[in-house]
Amino acid sequence: EPSSAYYAEALGSSDALSGLMIGAAPWFALTSSVAYSYWTNYNYKQPILFAGTLQFVGNLMYANAYGYRSVELCLIGRAITGLGAPRIINRRYVADATPFSLRTAASAAFAMATALGAALGPGMAILLNRMDEFEFRLPLLKEQYFNGMTAPGYFMALSWFVYTLCIIFFFGEPTRSGLEELRQREGSGGPTAAETDSKKTSLLSEVELAAVSQDSNNKGAGLDAKESMRDDDVERQDSSPDDFDDDGSATKDDASHVDAPPTGKGRGHQYCGCIKNMTRPVIICMSLIFMKRIALESIVGSTSIVTKNRYGWNIENVGTLHLVNGIIVIPVSVFSGYLSTLYEDRLMSVWFLAITLLGMAFLFDPTDLWNREDGAMFNEGAPLATGPARYIAGSLIAFSGIEACESYVASLMSKVVPSALAQGTFNSGLLATLVGTGGRAVGDIFITLMGLISIRNLLNLLIIPGASLVGFSILLILWNYELLAV
Repeated sequence: EPSSAYYAEALGSSDALSGLMIGAAPWFALTSSVAYSYWTNYNYKQPILFAGTLQFVGNLMYANAYGYRSVELCLIGRAITGLGAPRIINRRYVADATPFSLRTAASAAFAMATALGAALGPGMAILLNRMDEFEFRLPLLKEQYFNGMTAPGYFMALSWFVYTLCIIFFFGEPTRSGLEELRQREGSGGPTAAETDSKKTSLLSEVELAAVSQDSNNKGAGLDAKESMRDDDVERQDSSPDDFDDDGSATKDDASHVDAPPTGKGRGHQYCGCIKNMTRPVIICMSLIFMKRIALESIVGSTSIVTKNRYGWNIENVGTLHLVNGIIVIPVSVFSGYLSTLYEDRLMSVWFLAITLLGMAFLFDPTDLWNREDGAMFNEGAPLATGPARYIAGSLIAFSGIEACESYVASLMSKVVPSALAQGTFNSGLLATLVGTGGRAVGDIFITLMGLISIRNLLNLLIIPGASLVGFSILLILWNYELLAV
């Protein structure tokens, strides 16, 4: 990302296209998420290997675009990188293999690992940008150019190649203990199930009742219960008795295959079951993830465009800001993991969203509202103008707050979903990934559109809508505070 605006210009396009370059990956990640979710019903290793291969090819194509001076090749490379995005695999791994008591801490660790990558990426971009440009050749390809814009692509291609090799030799299939625990908690009718069942109502309950009464007027009021029992019987029949021990748990050999979905008509039934079990708390969490991602992208995805045109920054300046952002988020993620043992997810989500809103207030430049000069730089010298120091402070505060909130919202969603949405293809991990990646993709497209409207006023054009979404997210949690009690 630090070099995206400069790469777009080097390929003969405008700076505004950098938003599309960044956004191509999440848009295509949306299409691959469903396939990965289905694949992880059977195992984790094969989809991870496939994703790693696509990441290697996509990053190599992204770097090769410079030699061909082709924006199209760059976008294709980014699209293939998106198809190889393994986020849904990671999310489901955390949900399936992590005990309930450690779920928030595991989500915080996942966020910390993401932050570490976010820190190392810009840091490597700075180091690679300092290297002298040189040319080399690869088999079957044109002459290659290694510089500050293409080096990240080559570095990531090599990293994903090494990662794929490590998965081949060292990765083992996990035991899905977290999913089994969720089923046991619901089956035992414990406090969580008792508290939440009275609050969670299906979105399609009224539609289902209407459909049932229309199709089966002569079957009486007990039809819904019978249909539910019949669905349970079908699910039991899909599993062979040989797949379970005497106590009803999955045998060790087939643990990774227990959740494999049925084929044909069963997949359609599973999709309908996903819609049927879409409870209000689940929809609230999905909305929070979507709005939070758009706000995050308005801060992070626009950095190279905003700072290049407002402050005259170069790749190293942008990379340094992202590096500091990532480094600060690491202790923040550790601290949020500690707080998760003391406070509820819903409370901490509100607090960290409020911190994010404070950071975005720092980024807002009121002088751009009445000063409409066509100059590319900001209103330097104006008392309320957002200069480099204030931009850095606001970015650090907002980025840290929204990344810390990530673990709480993800954990909250994994706790409010019914067990029917915790397994199969259309599971909670897939839903969270779809809305999160969709929010990021919408955010990147929004950056491009606002950049085409005005590069000069791009900061306010992004921050005002983003801050509005964060504020609405806080109100949404407060309005449904009791509903999110887990």
